[in-house]
Amino acid sequence: IRNFLKKNDGGAIHHICIEVKDINAACNKLTQNGIRILGDKSPKIGAHDKPVVFLHPKDFYGTLIELEQE
Repeated sequence: IRNFLKKNDGGAIHHICIEVKDINAACNKLTQNGIRILGDKSPKIGAHDKPVVFLHPKDFYGTLIELEQE
């Protein structure tokens, strides 16, 4: 995030988080539709102690998307 803030010192949105009921089902559906999941493609425990994944920004016009299980 540090590099992002250096490039956007006036402020900007770093990413958008979307809550989903079943993160594994959401990941399967997205990958079937050509959306890339960053990293090793498996959910990790995020900042709220819930499973999260990040989607490739190039698949969303440069916007980083985070999915978080409810």
